[in-house]
Formats: sequence, structure tokens, C-alpha cells
Amino acid sequence: MIRIISPKTPSILSMHFPQEMPKYLIYTKRDVNLLDLTSMKSFKADISRMADTETGEYAGEMITRTMRDLKLHEIYPKEKKVDALKIERLIVENKRQGYGSAFLRFAQAESEQQGCGGKVFLVASRIYDPKHPCHIFYKKQGYTSTDSYINHILDKCIKNHTKLNPEYADNLIMFRPIDETKQPQHQESRLLKFLKKLFNIVT
Repeated sequence: MIRIISPKTPSILSMHFPQEMPKYLIYTKRDVNLLDLTSMKSFKADISRMADTETGEYAGEMITRTMRDLKLHEIYPKEKKVDALKIERLIVENKRQGYGSAFLRFAQAESEQQGCGGKVFLVASRIYDPKHPCHIFYKKQGYTSTDSYINHILDKCIKNHTKLNPEYADNLIMFRPIDETKQPQHQESRLLKFLKKLFNIVT
């Protein structure tokens, strides 16, 4: 605890800090103008950078943007249009340190905060690391694709501890499946049921 004596008033302000510092600290810069190299159009995105508090070193960077009214029927077939958080880029300095999984947890929380209901998707590619495509990592973290055959290949690589054949490592849309029971519409229906019961009791 740190005690600060205010110069304007005789009172003492107290601030309590956690006993243990978290391993990762993430700083996000909002609404940064970036250029989409495919469409050559600019877009606004959030850039999140991570520091490892144990080593004091820079750990990596994730670029995300909130996308509204997307037609992703192949991913979310029950919805005509969806809001989702897209991970444009995820780069870590050192692998197998927990940085990537921490970024994905952060992305999920960001999706919830931005009103996207935890929907997160990305395009897995080998462009940044041709020798170690990121597809297997995302599959281990619970992400999947709409291609059942590719999912089978990824599961097989994970089970046998083998590398992914480069021919399967082209750009692949992967997404975080949503637990339908936790969606807002289901929560609202439960609320309506409760209000109906309450109304019946009162009347």
C-alpha cells in the first residue's frame, strides 16, 4: 500500500496494489489509422503491445479491429449479420512463453467489451513464420475453421506432435466458437421468464 498526503487537504489518500504483479501488462493504443495492403484502403484499428513484468522486456504485439454487420454465414449460420473482433496480426517475440495465449484471452475480453459477444476471428497464415505456421497454435487455443478436413489434419498434428504440411498452411479463416447458451438473446429470454413469474406473483 502506498500512502499519499494531499497538499491541499490534511487527509491521507491510500492506494492498495495487488500483492503480486501480473506476468503480462498490455497497453492498447486505440483508433490507429492503418492501410489494408489487399484493398489499399485505410482502416482504424487498435494496437496492443505486451510487456513481460518478470523480465521487463517487450513481449509482442496484436492488431485488432471491431467489424460491424459482417456476413459470416459460414461461421455463424444462425445470424444474418454479426459484429466480431478481427485479429489482423499477432506477433510474439518468443514462443512457448504464454504470450500468444494471453493475447487471445485479451482479444476475447475486447470482443465482449466492444459488444461483439466474444466473437473473434482471424486469417491464419504462414507469411510471418513459414517454417512454423500458426494454425496448430490457434487450434490448441480452441479456434477452428469451417473446413472439417483441415480441422482433422490439425488435430492429427497436435496428437502426433508433428508439423503442419505447408500445403495446408495457406490463408485459412479460423474463429472462436461461441457458446450459444451464453449469448445475450438467451440471457434476455431468461430475464423475461423471471419478470413474467414476478408479475404473476404480484398480481
